[in-house]
Amino acid sequence: MKIIGSAELETQDLGHSLQFVRSRNPGWLEIVLGTIAFVGFAAYAFYENSIVLMILAAIVIIGVIANVAHGRETLMRVSEKGVMARGNLDSWFTTELSVAVEEITSMGWSPGGEGDNGGVYVSRGIAQMWVLPGATEEQGRAIIAAIEEKFPDFPVADRTAASLLFGDNSGITTLDLAKSKKRSTGSNE
Repeated sequence: MKIIGSAELETQDLGHSLQFVRSRNPGWLEIVLGTIAFVGFAAYAFYENSIVLMILAAIVIIGVIANVAHGRETLMRVSEKGVMARGNLDSWFTTELSVAVEEITSMGWSPGGEGDNGGVYVSRGIAQMWVLPGATEEQGRAIIAAIEEKFPDFPVADRTAASLLFGDNSGITTLDLAKSKKRSTGSNE
């Protein structure tokens, strides 16, 4: 086992579909620091005799157990019919997901945020589901490029408009009001 963890991505062309397997291998440093942080938080909750902190510690334990139970591997298979993902999907309850191509509005990579690890997602309407969580931007770009090459009609590009009111033509418009003020004051003199 290495000191620092790593994540590997394996791509396989199965003829009628593409399969991507992402394996996460934690290192000693992650395991030791995670254990120290968790034990320290649990000891502090016990020392303070706080029910709220003890409940939070129990929730963290449940989350860690769910993450370990889901495994370290995520498999995503893309075909002309849709996307299927199985394994660790960065969710407490979901270990398998299947979305038909007719339901997909967009597919791409996102850096995540607000508690998400980011990765490759599939959008169904306004709902966004992680199908390969934790994938780096480089891995996400390689996955999307492989899908576009194998299935040119697959909805991998973001199909949502920039603005619901103005569509794709919305953006920042500079009016240069300072220049027009100078011109109007200059013409009065």
